[in-house]
Order: sequence, then structure tokens, then C-alpha cells
Amino acid sequence: MSHIYLYQNNDGPPLVIETDMLIRSIGQISESDMDYSFQCYFRQRWTDERLKFDIRNITEVTLNNQFLSNIWKPNTFFLNGQKSHQHNIPRPNLFVRIRNDGRVYLSRRLTVKAACAMKLNLYPMDKPSCPLVIDGYTEDDILYRWKYAGTNRTSVDVVSDIRLSQFDLITVTSSNTTDHTPFGEFSILKVYIYFERHIGFFILQTYLPCSMITCLSWVSFWINRDAAPARVLLGVTTILATAGIGMTVREGLPRVSYATALDTYLNVCVVYEMAAMIEYAAVNYFTKVLPLEGGADSSDEEVENVDPPDPNLRSVDSCRKNRRKRQNSFGRLFLKCLTGNLKYRSQLRGRGNPDTGNAVSNIDVWCRYVFPVTFLAITLA
Repeated sequence: MSHIYLYQNNDGPPLVIETDMLIRSIGQISESDMDYSFQCYFRQRWTDERLKFDIRNITEVTLNNQFLSNIWKPNTFFLNGQKSHQHNIPRPNLFVRIRNDGRVYLSRRLTVKAACAMKLNLYPMDKPSCPLVIDGYTEDDILYRWKYAGTNRTSVDVVSDIRLSQFDLITVTSSNTTDHTPFGEFSILKVYIYFERHIGFFILQTYLPCSMITCLSWVSFWINRDAAPARVLLGVTTILATAGIGMTVREGLPRVSYATALDTYLNVCVVYEMAAMIEYAAVNYFTKVLPLEGGADSSDEEVENVDPPDPNLRSVDSCRKNRRKRQNSFGRLFLKCLTGNLKYRSQLRGRGNPDTGNAVSNIDVWCRYVFPVTFLAITLA
């Protein structure tokens, strides 16, 4: 057979190349490199009038790979491909078949590694979609078409037993487009493979440990405010533990300029752990007091056991207790802590009694409920 290297349009209609694929397996999907890989059978069909033959009782012939070096074949490539290759063990994995009317069928076994620009805003609850763009010629010469476009069959099929460690394969779509460039209009085939990430690994390795560490930082609300070393050490330990987990889970991610959902959650955990330490600093500075020299002997939180004999004095004493109770409410204490009210602290020190010690702070009591409730609401949101 004579060598046929070039396709000649001769001002006729463009040659139509029908294409379909069978994806056999899907390899690694890398967030750090923004790429993915898969193995497939890539099939193309076209008609070359120069390959017609008339042999009695023979309508179709199957040829080996060496035959391809003697005929024209489309120079199809993957526009977003990176390190794609054809399998050659034990010999080149391709199949060529020619009909007597010049119809050519070519199937190759390929491993394709292609770029996949992922948006990690919702990571690890994201659903990445990875494209494959097939290009080759301008529409004046060749038109690429999916073989089963417009029918009930799919042009990009996937083996049903594909299993991925971190993803579920949701669906695969295909489309024909035209790319308008200064060099002409190119016929383009596109494939989109949609995945859904498994969340179980991140719940066990990140969300659950960080939640438990954050809850551990709230134990300080039940520790006596006199135990400063215990409360401070607990707060510092929980912050360092959460920061260590955060550094570990970020190792496999690219250095994107935006925060992922995982980053947001880890930062929320750190904020709550730091807030627990700041809360203790406020409790220690504004409610744990000692009397000034010459101060009163009675504590502000001490309860009188003997009522005044005079009803008028009993009424005055009741009003004083109610006023002190309002002044020591959580809202007032919190406001005075934020504003750094030194006058209030001086008054407490003047009324403090070292013999009776310090009772449980109202701020600690309220934080036992406020911290868990708000953290749970933010996490579920």
C-alpha cells in the first residue's frame, strides 16, 4: 500500500471525526498540583476515500499498529493535558480497523493526566469538576463530534466498578464547542467529570479532635479562679494543639489566597480557645480581689445570717442587697471588664475579705452556657 500521510480537503466540506471514550479507572486527584489522571480507551472514526478497497467476501480488515505509520491520522491532542501517554506493554495498545468504503476506526489505550483548577472555598465539603479539552484543527478542515450526541447513549462512558478513596464519581458530561481565536475557529470537544469529596476522613481526623480540644478549653470555667496556673496552662495547651492539627491538614493544600471552609472552622476553634483565656484574665483582674489596707471586713458576696431588728433597717438592707445583685449581674460585669473600669475594681478591693476567699464568678457561670451554645450554632451553620 502506498504511503498516505496528508489529509487534503480540496475545498470540500470539512472532515468529521466521531469520537467516544471509555474511562477504565481514575487515579490520583491532587489539590496541591491541581491535576487529576485517568485511564481510558480513546476512540476515533473518520472516512478516508483513499483507503477504499474491493476484495471479494471481505468488507472489513483489522490491522496492527505498524499500519498507522503509512496512513493519515488526526493530530488530536488534549489541550489541558500534562503528562499523557499511550500504553506500550507488551506492545502498543491500539486497534485499527478499515472498512471497504474507507471508514477507519482507531482505538488507543491512554493514561491522561490533565489540569483541574479546583475552587477550594468549601473544602473539604466541595464538589470539584475536572475538565478534559480535546482540540486539533480549525473547523475549515476538521470537525470533532461526539459519536452518540443527541441519542440516549453516552459518548463518554465510565466503568461501573470505579472506586476512589476520597471521592465519589457523580456524573460525566460531554459537549461540542467552538473556540474563536485569531488563528481561526477551532472545533473543541469537552468532558467534565464531577466528583464529591468524602467528608468522613476529615470528621475523624480534624473536626472531631478540634471540637473536643475546644470543649476541653471550657473546663476552665469550672476551675476555681484562684488556680491561675491550671487555667492558663489549659488554655495555652488547647490553642497549641489546634494549631498543630491545622498545620498538618494544610500540608496537602495549595497556598490559595482565600480561606477554605476548613480554615474557617479551625480559626473559629482557636478564637473560642483564646476567648476562654481572655475570659479568665477578665475574671482574675476584675472579680478576684483582695482588700486594701484598712478596707471593710465584710465581703460583697457574704450573706448575713442575722436580720436587723428594726423593720426600717431591714428594708434598707434589702435594697442594698438588691442593688449589689444588679451591679454584679453578668451584663454589668462584662461591660465593666470591656471598658476597664478601675473605679469598680477599687471598690471591690475595698470590700474584699481574704478570710472568706472568692466565690464563683458570675462571668464563669454564664460562659458555661454561652460558649457551647454559640459554638454549636456556628459549627452547624
